[in-house]
Amino acid sequence: MVVVLLERADDEELDRLDYSLEAWEGGARPADDRSVFATWRTEIPEPGKKQDPLISADGMVDLFEQLDGTDDTRRLAFRYVLALMLMRKRLLEYVGTEDSQLLVLPKGAEEGTEPTRVHDPQAAGELDEAALTQLAEQIEQVMESGDD
Repeated sequence: MVVVLLERADDEELDRLDYSLEAWEGGARPADDRSVFATWRTEIPEPGKKQDPLISADGMVDLFEQLDGTDDTRRLAFRYVLALMLMRKRLLEYVGTEDSQLLVLPKGAEEGTEPTRVHDPQAAGELDEAALTQLAEQIEQVMESGDD
C-alpha cells in the first residue's frame, strides 16, 4: 500500500489517502487540487494479526530525509515533530541546539559525522506550545493507524 498525505488549501489539516501498490504503480494519483505533502509505502497486516503502526521506523526516517531542504513552514514544523518522534524512538540522537535549530545525529553515526540541522519552529517563534502539541497529535493520528 502507498500512503499519501495531502495538504488542504483552506486550513492546516492533512488528509491521508491510501492506494494499493498496483494502483499507484499504474499511475493512480490524487485527483483534486490538494498538494502532496509526503508519501510512503507500508504493508497491510493479515486479518486477526496485531496491527503494526502504519509507518515503520525506517519509513519515518525516510520521510524525515524526504523533508530535508524544504523551506515551507508546515513541512518544517512536520519535520521538527518527526525528529522529536525519532529521538523518542532512539533513531536520532540529540546533539544540541543552535540558532533556532535542533542538532541531531542518526543512531550509530560515525564519529566526526556532521549533525543534521532541524528547524525548530517553536524556538523561532513560529509555533506556540499548543500549536506544536496539536501538530504532534495530528501526525501521530495519521501515522500510527491504518484505520480511518
